[in-house]
Amino acid sequence: MTTSSLEYLSQPARLIRFFRQQTLLVVFLALVIFFSLLTEHFAAPNNILLILLGTAPLAIIVAGQTLVIITGGIDLSVGSVAALTSILAAKMMSEAGRVSFPPLLAIGVALVAATFIGSIHGWLIAKKELSPFIVTFASMSFIKGLALVISNGSPISIPHGQFSWMWHIGSDARPAPIFLMIGIFVSFAYILRNTKLGRYAYAIGGNETVALMSGVQVNFYKIQVYSLNALMAGLAGILLMTRIESGVYTIGENYALTSIAAVVIGGTRLRGGKGSIWGSLVGALLLTSVEVGLSLLNVSSLWNATVIGGLILVAALLDVERRKLRDLLPASRIERPIKSETDLFQVFNRMKQLITQQMPCEHVRLYMTDWDTGDLIQQNLDSNQHTIIDQPTHLAKQVGDTRTPLWVDDLLHEPNMLVEPMRIGLQSAIAVPIIHANRLVGVLELQGSYPKMFSPMTARLLTEVTEPVTPALQEAWLLETGWFQRHIRDALRHLWDEIYLSKCDLANWAYAVESNGLPNKMRGQDLQQILLQAVEAMGQKDHSRDQRRYQILYQTYIQGLTVDEITDKLSISRRQYFYDLKEALEAVTHLVINHDSLLKSHLAL
Repeated sequence: MTTSSLEYLSQPARLIRFFRQQTLLVVFLALVIFFSLLTEHFAAPNNILLILLGTAPLAIIVAGQTLVIITGGIDLSVGSVAALTSILAAKMMSEAGRVSFPPLLAIGVALVAATFIGSIHGWLIAKKELSPFIVTFASMSFIKGLALVISNGSPISIPHGQFSWMWHIGSDARPAPIFLMIGIFVSFAYILRNTKLGRYAYAIGGNETVALMSGVQVNFYKIQVYSLNALMAGLAGILLMTRIESGVYTIGENYALTSIAAVVIGGTRLRGGKGSIWGSLVGALLLTSVEVGLSLLNVSSLWNATVIGGLILVAALLDVERRKLRDLLPASRIERPIKSETDLFQVFNRMKQLITQQMPCEHVRLYMTDWDTGDLIQQNLDSNQHTIIDQPTHLAKQVGDTRTPLWVDDLLHEPNMLVEPMRIGLQSAIAVPIIHANRLVGVLELQGSYPKMFSPMTARLLTEVTEPVTPALQEAWLLETGWFQRHIRDALRHLWDEIYLSKCDLANWAYAVESNGLPNKMRGQDLQQILLQAVEAMGQKDHSRDQRRYQILYQTYIQGLTVDEITDKLSISRRQYFYDLKEALEAVTHLVINHDSLLKSHLAL
């Protein structure tokens, strides 16, 4: 497969993903245009700067809250942590105190205290298995009370003018909070995309049990997430303190719900596992812009809560519509087939139903051929037990060896043929070979309730009835025994050896009927294309776990990197690598089985 063909294969998925990700940005720009048309002051440079400065403290809290919600948690204490941090820093810097700390030292100590509070939250949630809502709700009240006690309910002033340069606007504006906000979001974007903390945050939020079984130290990373979130809340409190030049227990008291609103509006799922740090930033900007726009239009601030609630509802509705759009475009994503199409039990029941519609016989038994050993194996699908048939006189064994139908007119008077009655009272039996592409798939056995029930006409009818279902039966059997996965893994290991691919068992299966006359070299090239298309199709899914599995497949079989190189590059454990590789191979197996539809969708693009 050429590079250009791979790019064409992924274009629809990239286009859909782009529009899904930019929906919020379009809404935000529409609101900016709307307020700009209603009032000329909204789009003024100084007002834009004021909006960004006002967003900075909230956005910094939103960054930490995003990470928490991605893990499936929530933090209601961020406003109280911000207030306590501002009071601690202001008290240490206050000239009225017994000892006046240098500003940077006071800020550093206050931020360490905030981080410690976050680690306590994480420890209670991870180690003691308490609900994040309960822990942070209780902490919100506790920390606010502590802030009241320390400040005695009064603002604690800091030296006047010491931080005024940070908030100055005009010809020589130096908006440090804005640069700090941008730096934090760039850092969080890198963390979520390129570090273990970010990858495991998505894994924990997606399915904590699976993450734990995959070797992820869930408790350790949860404590890190809540510590980092509290640090962000403390940093926002410090910014607010420098702006009003005092530490106050009411600082950030509305930030808990507002930050959650910004994260939800930004597209992060409240139940975790999915989210975008940049979407959260746009959500924070949108909330601040609405508040400023309504103020410029002389709308009462009492309407702010109503507007924010409406925006959250609209964000939820947009998320539902995006999911519907994704489901309506199956060409952009290739999922596994429905289980009923590949489950041996379901396929056999479908075959049995076709038989009973054509003849009055409900007693059907199935034997399948092991492609690796050649053994004929009796299937007891109700109990999931299998028995190898190796007696030469067994009816099914003789049919499998000769590939010709055989029948017994009277089971009670046939000493030379071994037939196990399916129930008492059955008196006749017939067995026919199930053949596909000149290969024995298995043997089908029917038993009747009276003598001489079967004839050569019965054998022909059985062959005609079962022929349409035989390919599905073969694929379901090869999937259940793991044959497909073993041979696809071997073919991927020899992906660039076209001679090996042309002669391997997977090629014999893929070209058993339609390409018997195809030269070996072309068989190898075609199978190579099928495998490459299947691997690339894995990359069209937009879930982080699917993307990681695609990267593991690509780096393992296409780039040929070692396990150590891949685990280091993707920041995952060896256990996680082998777990994801197994899951990815299962998905690729289904794609290769359906290689005809895969190839058609590729050519259609």
